[in-house]
Amino acid sequence: MQNDILQQLKEAEQKFKINDYKGNSLCSCTVKKCGNLPILLSAPHAVKQIRKGQIKAHEFYTGAIAECLAKQLGCAYIAKQYLIENSASDDPNSDNAYCSYKTAVNQFLHDHDIKLFVDIHGLSGKRDSYIDIEIDGGKNINDISLATALQKCVENKFGADKATIDKYFQASPETVMSKWVHTTFGISAFELEINGACRWFEGDTAQQSLDMFFCLAQWLKNLSL
Repeated sequence: MQNDILQQLKEAEQKFKINDYKGNSLCSCTVKKCGNLPILLSAPHAVKQIRKGQIKAHEFYTGAIAECLAKQLGCAYIAKQYLIENSASDDPNSDNAYCSYKTAVNQFLHDHDIKLFVDIHGLSGKRDSYIDIEIDGGKNINDISLATALQKCVENKFGADKATIDKYFQASPETVMSKWVHTTFGISAFELEINGACRWFEGDTAQQSLDMFFCLAQWLKNLSL
């Protein structure tokens, strides 16, 4: 099973790799529903983005993780498909206006009874944490046990202090996807920053990355929503 999941993740990543991780402009930002589990997964930095006029690096395998988790669990997902070049701003996590990404999320959440939003991001491999769970001091979620359940799951697999809460960022700006979703819809919304060493499904880090993937799957599957 692990080899099958690994192959699925590698295949899913190919669509984001196109054009040096600028993606394919023929693809639209749409939410894809893989089942009825009331969770929406998101990967707004799966390809490169523009912030304050500067092109920012993609966060590798975040789009593939969102897609493959959704298919495994039977929930919904959205991932940024392409970079809008020659734009002053093309980052769903910082855009104030309803960009195409936020518009798609907004419409889906209006039309479906979703209980949990999880925004998947990449943390530098230089960080000590394997995952940083960002909830703005608990303001972005309705039940702190949702966060501690994930923290416990990761620490059981990787050891103490490998799962932190609000250590590097806090998901506090109003434009951040998780903050915006919680403010607008009142549902629990996470920003998960996954260390590069736990989302690079290649070579020596493949097994560790798979272990993190299955931790996330177990956490989401076991939640009472």
